[in-house]
Amino acid sequence: MSPKSSFRWLPVTTMPDGSDLRLPLHVVKGARPGPTLGLTGAIHGNEVTPSVGTIRRVLELLDPEELSGTVMAVPIANPLGVGQLSRETPGDGQNVNAVFFEPDQTKYTQPVKTVSEQIADALAAGVLAHLDFQIDFHSGGDNHSVHMIEFTQDPVSKGMARAFNMPILLFDEWRPGQMWRESERLGAKVIVAECGGGGALYNEWVERSAQGTLNVMRYLDMLPGEIAPPPTQYVVRGDSGHEHNANILKPKEGGLIVPDEAITPQVVFDGQPVSGIPVLGELLNMYDLTVRQKFEAPFQRTLLIAAVVGPAWSYPGTYAYILFDADGPDVEMLD
Repeated sequence: MSPKSSFRWLPVTTMPDGSDLRLPLHVVKGARPGPTLGLTGAIHGNEVTPSVGTIRRVLELLDPEELSGTVMAVPIANPLGVGQLSRETPGDGQNVNAVFFEPDQTKYTQPVKTVSEQIADALAAGVLAHLDFQIDFHSGGDNHSVHMIEFTQDPVSKGMARAFNMPILLFDEWRPGQMWRESERLGAKVIVAECGGGGALYNEWVERSAQGTLNVMRYLDMLPGEIAPPPTQYVVRGDSGHEHNANILKPKEGGLIVPDEAITPQVVFDGQPVSGIPVLGELLNMYDLTVRQKFEAPFQRTLLIAAVVGPAWSYPGTYAYILFDADGPDVEMLD
């Protein structure tokens, strides 16, 4: 806990071993009135780093005397998933970021909700209902590094995304059941920060993401100072009707994905179009030691939204790379 913030637990339910399931909430109140920004992380339990470190760093850097408004931070939004490094919640197998439904959307009311739904309810009532803005942090987990800021057609959401100062922006939409849609329904403007992972460049990702968050707060007039201008940014479309723009490469069988030596953590961190690398990585059978699949780059210049940046154990059909054509008709370059 930062000495500048208060801390309390949001109760969820009681587990079979008698322990309390609860969510951590850090609150920083500024010296002047203003909006409320929510920072959330690890709603997918295998996406702890660098999200938790980023939120911690933001709380360290904030000066309440300079802050207008309030910051509400939940570094771990799914403690059960985090406990087993699982994207889904152990016990019910649900993705918490898919169960934020209003009662009338399901056409019936369940007498007792699943544990994932109870986590969603606690987040909605204890945090989301109080927000004007939200940044939700994700990462690529242990195997991948991801690099993009997702935003919607709302101009404030786009402004927040640009102010985060990452090179790749994904124009998207929030879908039924997602926390982001529930936040939006309750009145908040939302962006999703997909930052880092793969156990690589941890400190660099934490510092970049923390500084991006502070720059968003300056854009929202929550902090004083000049807004740092964004670098050249590439806006790719992933909203309805444009899902085909994302080229997702998956292993056909289980094994070890070994990236080409040119696909380094730094290359993904830089977020610039990659060219001249025809094969991004290879799938190695760990038993007979043969190469079973080559992950070929289909474009002349490729934007790496997500990529394996070190040897990664992979299950059949899970994603290995998410790519966009840097020169595609749905890619806009912003200077």
